[in-house]
Amino acid sequence: MHLDTNMGEQLPLFSCKAHIFQVDPDTRKSWVPLSSSAVNVQIFHDSVKNVYRILSVDGSKVLINTIVTARMSFTKTSQKFCQWVDSRANHVYGLGFANENDLTRFMDKFIEVKDATRQALKHNEHRSSSVDARQTPRSEGDWSIHSGGLDPLVQTQLKQENAHLKIALAQSSNNAKKWQEELEILRNNNAKLTTALQESHANVEEWKRQLQFYRDECSRLRQMVSNHHSSNDGQINEAQELKSLLDGADQRNQEQEQKILQLENQIQRYITQINTLEDRLSSNEDDNQRLRSEISTIQRRTPQGSYTSGHGTLSRSPNRNVEQLIRLRDLFETKTNDFNQTLATKSQDLQRLCSQITQTITEF
Repeated sequence: MHLDTNMGEQLPLFSCKAHIFQVDPDTRKSWVPLSSSAVNVQIFHDSVKNVYRILSVDGSKVLINTIVTARMSFTKTSQKFCQWVDSRANHVYGLGFANENDLTRFMDKFIEVKDATRQALKHNEHRSSSVDARQTPRSEGDWSIHSGGLDPLVQTQLKQENAHLKIALAQSSNNAKKWQEELEILRNNNAKLTTALQESHANVEEWKRQLQFYRDECSRLRQMVSNHHSSNDGQINEAQELKSLLDGADQRNQEQEQKILQLENQIQRYITQINTLEDRLSSNEDDNQRLRSEISTIQRRTPQGSYTSGHGTLSRSPNRNVEQLIRLRDLFETKTNDFNQTLATKSQDLQRLCSQITQTITEF
């Protein structure tokens, strides 16, 4: 395709960005992308020839160079896709927009330019006849893409695959929301457990110091009682006082032992909660693995690069949704593994702390 350098085009009347497609001229059953990303699509007025052109240039390559005629048909096939027939070049072009608003603006400008071309033809019948003479006899209706041109068996298979893919995407979206809620609950529980473990660890260390102090005091008091027991009768009252102090120390020791036992029970409950969270997380990972297998099966069964021509929409859009879902799933798996490591570390700390307390109680 070559660009006419002698045309009197200056500034564009309209400019937008869109993905450009062209119907395969051989099969007329599928779209062929002309651009790998959204490129500029502009409408110019050729003041020399008094015609309107739709131009799109990507670097040094001319993707679209269409002269708008009064009989040119424009079709909006979906909320973000439109197409028209360039019978002069024997091509069918399609534009994919980012949103419906951009498509509406382009369609309004196209209709406006088409009306202006019709008015110009009324005042210049000679130029209109010369333009019509250069058009090929192929009608625009021959280039229209209809689903009836496909094999009914292939059409039915594509519909089934699309329905299956929609169900899988809906299920994936619901599972992603459920996993996010579960992950938030696990994070909150982990924060609570971490705070409780820190408080319990600090309390255990303080109780250990107090217990050691009481043990030393008991040993000292017992030694004093033993020394005073062999003295004269005048020191009996002092020995009784020391014995009372020793009994009080023993009572305090018993209280500390009860506190340590309560702490051990509390830590055991925390361990049980962590095991429950790990079971729930494992169940979520099994659901994730099953869903990933199902999506892989659907991707293998769905034809790559095919298009649902009856609506003018591309099947690459669901594939992009699947890729986004897979990225979300991989991100969730990474966070889940990190959380599993954190839970394992906390569980080991709890078990080690429980062992220390048990050993301390046994020694006491």
